[in-house]
Amino acid sequence: MIAYLSGKVVLQKAGFIILETGGVGYKVFVADSGKPKDKSQIELFIHHHTREDAEVLYGFDTYEGLEIFERLISVNGVGPKVAMAIMKDSESEKIINAILRGDVSFFQAIPGIGKKVAAKIILDLKSKISGLESGSIIESLGKNDEIIEAMSSLGYKENEIIKIISKIPSDCASSEDKIKWLIKNMKR
Repeated sequence: MIAYLSGKVVLQKAGFIILETGGVGYKVFVADSGKPKDKSQIELFIHHHTREDAEVLYGFDTYEGLEIFERLISVNGVGPKVAMAIMKDSESEKIINAILRGDVSFFQAIPGIGKKVAAKIILDLKSKISGLESGSIIESLGKNDEIIEAMSSLGYKENEIIKIISKIPSDCASSEDKIKWLIKNMKR
């Protein structure tokens, strides 16, 4: 099973790249965020999807992206193509926040996802994501780690902090300003 590839992009098309590694070209499906800007040396974390009739590689520029993809395809009714559509235009943090907030409309905006599947994604993944105390998906919120830690030390629950952290106004630039805003706006 292939888990990681590093090499040179020799061909780039809509939705996939051909990655040359050790003289072998691998067709790897990537979300737009994982596409290299030029035909340079890149590294990808790989999900090797094996079916009865095909073996397909899906590549992600971060391990967190791979984890979210694998959690999405664990939901009944969400296959790799739908999971890639979710990840195509959305950063990992936005997907996590949509799940934690229960934002059905976020997922319904993606072609191929109806209300039932959107609700199922949220229902199936909410506990898996909010239950990760220090797992790498929560670490993908890296720029907010300091804030989450500070608020946790004040007695706030981590999953509640993560739910509201995306609502912090952009004029709160420093960590100190963000923490003050959270204290004022979070319920005890």
